[in-house]
Amino acid sequence: MLGVVGITDYGFYVPRYRLERSEIARSWGRRGGKGERAVANYDEDSFTLATEAASRCLEGGTGSPDAVFFASTSSPYGEKQVASYVATVCDLPRGLWSADFTGSARAGLSAVLAAWHAVASGRCRDVLVTAADVRVAEVEGELEAWFGDGAAALRVGRDGVLAEFVDSASVSEEFTHFWRLDDSRTVRVFSGRFSDTYGYVRDVSEAARALVDRHRLGKTSLRLVVASTGSRAALDLAKALGLDPERQLVTPPYDRLGSTGVADPLFALVRGLETSSAGDRLLLAGYGEGADVLLLRVHRKVQKPALENHLGDRLPLPSYAKYLKFRRLLPFEETGEAITNVLEFKELEQDVRLHGNRCRHCGLVQYPMARVCLGCRRPDGLEPHKLERRGEIFTFTVDHLIANVELPLPMLVVELNGGGRLYVQGTDMTEEEARVGKPVVLTFRRLHDGGGNHNYFWKARPPR
Repeated sequence: MLGVVGITDYGFYVPRYRLERSEIARSWGRRGGKGERAVANYDEDSFTLATEAASRCLEGGTGSPDAVFFASTSSPYGEKQVASYVATVCDLPRGLWSADFTGSARAGLSAVLAAWHAVASGRCRDVLVTAADVRVAEVEGELEAWFGDGAAALRVGRDGVLAEFVDSASVSEEFTHFWRLDDSRTVRVFSGRFSDTYGYVRDVSEAARALVDRHRLGKTSLRLVVASTGSRAALDLAKALGLDPERQLVTPPYDRLGSTGVADPLFALVRGLETSSAGDRLLLAGYGEGADVLLLRVHRKVQKPALENHLGDRLPLPSYAKYLKFRRLLPFEETGEAITNVLEFKELEQDVRLHGNRCRHCGLVQYPMARVCLGCRRPDGLEPHKLERRGEIFTFTVDHLIANVELPLPMLVVELNGGGRLYVQGTDMTEEEARVGKPVVLTFRRLHDGGGNHNYFWKARPPR
């Protein structure tokens, strides 16, 4: 007997910086703006956020997934598969299946649906889905304060199921609500009651009602886990389905995070799992040119660190101008060098998978990889060694002159747990956190652009 298919683990990652919505309003001479939005640092994009969420999802798990799916509408690449890159940074085996999902905020839940069918059919045993967005809105537009940056990840399989997939229903039909042209960075929207009523509420409620009718579900036993297109849209949806919004509606934490696009349904699901009990039934919805709705049955209450705790670890962004700078909406001349595919191929194991050497004679772990041991000086006694990604600052300096988007820049030598030292940039770090002995976690970030490409490498950030 194969057993049920469902969510077996999850992870999430929210950038540390927050921008008060009142600061955005003040910058344009307006009043108001409640709450805040998460802002990706200048060296973060949807790929790096997805990698962080995927790493957190894989922590403490057993075995490797045999497929990795990446969903985003704001991938840093128009042509280049990011799912493979995420898998490589997470040091997963080469022999897995990978795929990208994009084109609509609905792509996040589309990837989850594909993972479910891949496991249910027997094609896959364990699928990692990671969804992330760093969307850019029109400057001074209404979406600028509504959007937020973040990533969430799920593992879909049969062992240790937290919530079981029961059934799904979909609606697919053209309705122009949110869109971005192929030659534009910014998302546009037809906002207002018409779009919410005849797009979002109509499509999601039609798919949800199909599941309710098919399974003869009592409405009092349901929780609606859904992303919203605006401040009132999810309330209107719950009422249209005859549900009590106060008791039965679960949405992402928009007041502290903002709308994260493809990751929205996954953030809502994380919040739903962390506030549900065994036996609860969840209607999980994704929206965009139609809707997908999944019916899940919760098997057990989760025992992972709360999303609320993660959101509480924040650094305030001091000004709206910083946000423009981080999103490269202000002029900045990149000075990085091109990295050829020959060099990347030669150093992939060291620079992306983060492998070093361990000496068979004296046991010294070292980085970068070499042929001669720095400890006992014996040649040809070194073997590949997978490095830990946590450690502490061994020594540091602060660079005020380097060409970088943000200055000053902490430069750290990190002593890794289990051995090995790296010389890396610090990021997401206050001045007080750049001190000898402070614990840090390695994070894969954008280093610079050069040769018409993005170049990434490891940096160090405070643990969260």
